[in-house]
Amino acid sequence: MTKKNNKKYILFINASRDKELDVFLILGNRVVDRLVQTGDYKVTEYLLKLIERILRNNKVKTADLNGIIAVTGPGPFTSLRITAAVANTLAYSLQIPVVGIINKQGLTDNEDLVKLGLKKITKAKAFRYVSPFYDRGPNITIAKK
Repeated sequence: MTKKNNKKYILFINASRDKELDVFLILGNRVVDRLVQTGDYKVTEYLLKLIERILRNNKVKTADLNGIIAVTGPGPFTSLRITAAVANTLAYSLQIPVVGIINKQGLTDNEDLVKLGLKKITKAKAFRYVSPFYDRGPNITIAKK
């Protein structure tokens, strides 16, 4: 019989910046681990890998997650769309709350975004969803010359 971890972990995802993908693991109100993928990346290739890695590195199972905070915009079209889909799917399957942070203030520090998310997640309920907030048109094909 496996023992359930009583610690309350929150997953934080931010793909709203160009060429940076951030995945944090939060325990209580403190970031306990962070993974950052920089460079010319594709969220579709790295997001699930980073989530899996941060959980494995901290010996946390998905069942130990109590909520998800996702920065849902503004930012790159595909990155926000993939982030929202992954956050919503994980939250729904685990029956935990998910909250979206729209960074209209232009905050550049993830710690500030984490604080905003932690305030929201305390009031959140399961089986809700987040939607991406786009500030530009989609750029999903290579421009024709």
